[in-house]
Amino acid sequence: MPVVLWFAADSLRSDSPRSDSPRSGSPPSGADEPGDRSGDANLWGPGTLALASGTLVSLDAGSSARYGVRVTSFDAVATDGADSASATIRAVTTHAAARLRAGLREAAAAVPGAELVPGFAVGDTSLVPEHLDQQMRESSLTHLVAVSGANCALVVAAVFTVSGWLGVPRRARIALAGSALAGFVAVVGPDPSVQRAGVMAAVVLLSSFGGKRAIALPGLGLAVLALLVHDPWQALQPGFALSVAATAGILLWVPDVMLLLGRVFPSPQWVRLPVAVAIAAQFACGPLLLLVQSGFPAAGLVANVLAAPAAPWSTGLGLLALLAAPLFPEVSHACVWLASMPASWVVATAEVTAALPGARWAWPGGWGGAALLAGVEIAVLVAWWLLERRFGEHADRDPGAPSPGAPVTSGRTPWGWNVPRPRRTIVWIAALLCGALGAFLGPTLIAPTTARLTTPHTWSVVACDVGQGDALLLRDPRAPDTVMLVDTGDNPERLNSCLERFGVRRIAILVLTHDDRDHVGALSAIVDRVDRALIAPSNREDGDVRPVRASLQTAGVSTQVGGSGMIDALGGLHWEVLAPESGATPADTNSASLVLRVKAGATSVLLLADTGEDEQLALQRTGANLDVDVVKVAHHGSSDHDSDIFTAASAEVALISVGADNGYGHPTASVIEGLRRTSTTVLRTDELGSIAVSGDPGTLDVWAERGASSEEQSER
Repeated sequence: MPVVLWFAADSLRSDSPRSDSPRSGSPPSGADEPGDRSGDANLWGPGTLALASGTLVSLDAGSSARYGVRVTSFDAVATDGADSASATIRAVTTHAAARLRAGLREAAAAVPGAELVPGFAVGDTSLVPEHLDQQMRESSLTHLVAVSGANCALVVAAVFTVSGWLGVPRRARIALAGSALAGFVAVVGPDPSVQRAGVMAAVVLLSSFGGKRAIALPGLGLAVLALLVHDPWQALQPGFALSVAATAGILLWVPDVMLLLGRVFPSPQWVRLPVAVAIAAQFACGPLLLLVQSGFPAAGLVANVLAAPAAPWSTGLGLLALLAAPLFPEVSHACVWLASMPASWVVATAEVTAALPGARWAWPGGWGGAALLAGVEIAVLVAWWLLERRFGEHADRDPGAPSPGAPVTSGRTPWGWNVPRPRRTIVWIAALLCGALGAFLGPTLIAPTTARLTTPHTWSVVACDVGQGDALLLRDPRAPDTVMLVDTGDNPERLNSCLERFGVRRIAILVLTHDDRDHVGALSAIVDRVDRALIAPSNREDGDVRPVRASLQTAGVSTQVGGSGMIDALGGLHWEVLAPESGATPADTNSASLVLRVKAGATSVLLLADTGEDEQLALQRTGANLDVDVVKVAHHGSSDHDSDIFTAASAEVALISVGADNGYGHPTASVIEGLRRTSTTVLRTDELGSIAVSGDPGTLDVWAERGASSEEQSER
């Protein structure tokens, strides 16, 4: 039975968005001063043992699990109860590491633009705002604030260099570097990538201590073996697999990539190295990344090349600030201030590259997409091997090649590849590269172009397929640049794909009907494109602590709380808020849902959010005009409906935004039957994908991403 455990005791709700959930390095928000039983919040850190108690609750639709735990108390535990020296040492180490992290975090919080510095130094991303976190993801820069081999290498190299300046013998330098590495790993915490990097670095240091040559690939293999023997379940963690793949790719391919770059674009090694590292890591991790999210991060390579030189400076200065914080706060502040300069460069890189057109290319996710990309990469590698292979004197020669008695030339082309080659080899190279290019262009160029050409441009209403969540677009076709987005769903990739497909660049008005995650979870992906927002009122269950409102304010979006009687218009859009009652404080998020009647050009739409039977009965008692052309069915078609609401709407089309194969039985048979009794055409995103409605009332045209035509849909 899947269960979700939350770390906040005061403002929990079953399916509320957890954008206020604790991030790495900070104590849980909303808990009753969780730090330890003595009230020291600095005890919290990676590896801290904790004791939680709470009650099991059922989750609403749109949550990632069926049940959750409402935490009533959450306290750090000094030890795990074992009466042993190791338990005491672990508790003391964790406490000291958490204090160091807290000192760095406090110093960074006092310096504008330093929110990434704790992330660079020790992987603490608690200061990173949600919109920046999303931009880092879009530009493939999140690995810079996930401590791994680069950080361990920097620590070891720094200790070696400084101790060398002081004349320390080689073996003593190795011992000092090993001690510094152990301390660094203890401060960072038990992250899989850190464990892998730490064990690998330790293996390399030990081999150097014995006078043997340090070999990186065996070190990586031994590190992986040791970690999996200690904890085999790490093999299922995406971060562990990505870390190993990136390291292996860098070790295997960086020299060859640098050589190729030198041939094509002659340049100094310090210029080619970060480019080669970015290419090798991206190449190795590409198929695995598709198992986490769909899409090909085209801007990631550019972003990494631009940001890579700044990361070591911010990391090194951040580590100095970490060490200086307990004894020399002024020095720590100065180091953080200096570190904020390269960190600001990384922030600017993320902001610019994430906003570039085509920053993420279309590519199928899951195992199918990973296998397709792996096939493309294998074809390129085989072609590269054939291209670099040296053929002997007796190899089949091309008819145009010089005869054995002809004068010998250098045998090099301008790029340095050996010639001649057998014709069959040239044919194989051409076939492999053409096949790889065709397989790559299919998902990234041909399929998206075809989709755009077949997508209608005169739509009034679009139900985006975002899974088990809501995201609807409305506009007057005569004013196509003024778009209303109602809710965001909880899948940023799907939402962005829908916006791109229907040509939406700016969102004139964002309506967040209520704060449940399946309606606001992807807010960070689009908040930088929003001009103004209309949100639901607070409710008694969650109180006034609302991460949604904080995210909008942080992004500088003008925000207004909706209530019944509110009427507004913008660019051919006219809307009226029908519920909840203005000034009221509803019981929970669903009852706080904003219900709107929107006029998008000539098409009228009723948006019922996640209201239930009680709210729908109250809505009908108000005498509001509910007669519309299109109705957005409430709560993904759950059974909590009043059947008379469909009679009052008498809509031509009903849109149900629902996830395929959801575990809630949505939409229910009773809702489908109630709509059919009113001769309303039922359109579901789980069956049809994204759905666009256009045309005039009475003769509405329906386009679906997949499935039937308008005539076939009307027969459903």
